[in-house]
Amino acid sequence: MISRIIPYVLMIILLAAHFSRGGNDILAGFILLIPFLFIIKQKWVIMSLEIIAYLAALVWLYGAYQYIQIRIATGDDWIRLLVIMGGVAIYTAWVGLFLRSQKIKDVYGLSK
Repeated sequence: MISRIIPYVLMIILLAAHFSRGGNDILAGFILLIPFLFIIKQKWVIMSLEIIAYLAALVWLYGAYQYIQIRIATGDDWIRLLVIMGGVAIYTAWVGLFLRSQKIKDVYGLSK
């Protein structure tokens, strides 16, 4: 079970760092509280956490788009930025899919 939660917590830390770097420390602090929902053993929790992961992947893709536009406008290299932020977006979406494992379904009552 812990092996399913650790990737999610890492994803949340990365997302909070992204918002904190953008100057939104209140949202970053709020995001750091999200993994505590794992304590509640309800169906809605795991579905909500999965949706949050997919929305976080969209945040990374949108951020990548914005930063790439800035890099292109200034004439800087943007390929490395695309690879890094694209990789983080893929990892974030993978974490959402990872929450669909049978172990998670059993613990949170989704297999009924």
